[in-house]
Amino acid sequence: MEAATLYEDLVRQSPHEPELLQMRERLRSQALLQGLEAARAARHEGRDDDAEVGLLNVLDHRAAWGTKLSGGMEHLLRDALESTRRHLELRVGVPAREGHALTAEQALRRRQGLLAHPELANLAIDMEARVQASGRASCQRLKDMRSDDSPHWRELVFRYCDHWGESAPRPADVPGVFGAIAWEGSVDGLNVVQQAQLESRLIQVFESSPWYASGAMSRPVFTLGGRFVTEQECRDVERTASWTETVPYTEEETRTEVVNEVQVGWEDSTDVNGVTRSELVTKNVPTTRTYTVSVTHHRQVPRTFEYQALRLSQAHRVAVLSSSVLDSRRAPFLVTMQDHLFESGYEHDVTFHEANVSPERPSFTSAEAWLDTKVAALETTFSERLVAYWLESYCSSPSLTLDEAARCVRAGDATPVQAVRVLADIFGADATHVPALFAWP
Repeated sequence: MEAATLYEDLVRQSPHEPELLQMRERLRSQALLQGLEAARAARHEGRDDDAEVGLLNVLDHRAAWGTKLSGGMEHLLRDALESTRRHLELRVGVPAREGHALTAEQALRRRQGLLAHPELANLAIDMEARVQASGRASCQRLKDMRSDDSPHWRELVFRYCDHWGESAPRPADVPGVFGAIAWEGSVDGLNVVQQAQLESRLIQVFESSPWYASGAMSRPVFTLGGRFVTEQECRDVERTASWTETVPYTEEETRTEVVNEVQVGWEDSTDVNGVTRSELVTKNVPTTRTYTVSVTHHRQVPRTFEYQALRLSQAHRVAVLSSSVLDSRRAPFLVTMQDHLFESGYEHDVTFHEANVSPERPSFTSAEAWLDTKVAALETTFSERLVAYWLESYCSSPSLTLDEAARCVRAGDATPVQAVRVLADIFGADATHVPALFAWP
């Protein structure tokens, strides 16, 4: 695929070059052929999921390129489609036939991209119909079970049937769950808008928790307290910056040099006849002499530069506490959040390049932006604590009845294994997918 993609770029640069167009089409065909062969090899090795990923890649590129397949490639494609049909029969058809509609649905969802291609449209329709039929049949089976004294089980059956578009009686009031929050108190320092936003965001979290049911009659009273404050300070300060000055100074240095001095004198010489003569001779004689010079040097001298500035500081502080009686058998539910942020900096218009001093203006985090991040953190903590409190209240027993397991499973993905085991007696392999039915609200 990489080579074909490379030629895509070249063709975009030269869209009317016949040789580039021909080479691009050849590379596209080669890429699709290699993809089909790789998918077939993966299928033969028992890597069915990898084979389907490879087939999806081939179909995606074929659709994007509009490439016509050769006879041999069409044969490979038909084999790949037939292998996919057989694999989906195993992963989707068999669970659906056995009444495990949620398991079949999950397997079908994982292949939505592949089944969206027209080559697999009929298979997609068939598998979807079989999954839906399985879900409706399981819904009817669950409704036929006697559950008059099991409100949480009836709520679970309602959600299961509703998932498949079927109706089922919903209990008027499910014990242990609540409707909309009622607030008491406020956080000092928040304005009306900020207080309303805080309450609204926590309400959304609560209504996405196991504790909430839209039709519940009982309303939980949550106390809300705390304080939010921003403090600022400004004061004059004297700042000192270190720098180094290069200072010249002069020293006397003694030096020596060699010079040639001219010396004149008489010298005797004897010729071949033995006659001695005296001559006046001039010679250059090397002589060393000493002299003194003044030399300028430089030294680095530490200096300090002092200047006036304003020291600005800002501190945000927040503390929030919220509590409610959600389970009368236990201590109240409680969530807290406390944090602070301190920032400081200097403001001045002084410039002194030698000490790297230049004008400064500090930039501080706004109170609104910081508060928003803290409320987001509180939302996360609130959500986690609500789920944990539910698990502690209704899922901690090692042995659960069917109705207790149906109540516990409201925890969604956090549902413990002992609840899933109880539900497995009814749902079989689908039990691990039942918590997903409580995707809130």
